[in-house]
Amino acid sequence: MSKDLQNIADKLEKEGHKTLDFFAGIEEAQWPAVVYSDDQDWTVHHLLAHFVEVEESIPRLIRSILDGGSGVSEDFDIDRHNQKHTPQMAENSRQFLLEEFKRLRRETVELVNGMQESDLELEGRHPFLEVTAIKEMLKLMYIHLNMHMRDIKRVLRGS
Repeated sequence: MSKDLQNIADKLEKEGHKTLDFFAGIEEAQWPAVVYSDDQDWTVHHLLAHFVEVEESIPRLIRSILDGGSGVSEDFDIDRHNQKHTPQMAENSRQFLLEEFKRLRRETVELVNGMQESDLELEGRHPFLEVTAIKEMLKLMYIHLNMHMRDIKRVLRGS
């Protein structure tokens, strides 16, 4: 395995553990805290559901690009997608979501471990990044979660 692939796999694994530890440290009374309130209120629980949904959908997107696909359609609306799928995923229990995130992150790491160096440069349309390399999609998977966890911390601190 190349150094780049190994670094990405290691980072995804490390950040996955960090994410699970982060949610394990949230007190019961903090879970209903509203983190975002645009069209819909997103609580801490909703963000965990969002993490699971992303962990399911982005590797699926990457697999389709590896199989020769072009990625999401040009008219894909990420906000509409999130407004539909996050509340659906949030209907699941916290325990289910935590276990599902753990399972899906393990599968994401396995996906990376099975890739070739050249796969990292394959391009496709990402819902947020637009046309970009698989390498960037994988990096965004942990950057994205860290940004949301930062926002959760701010809300829970009362900032």
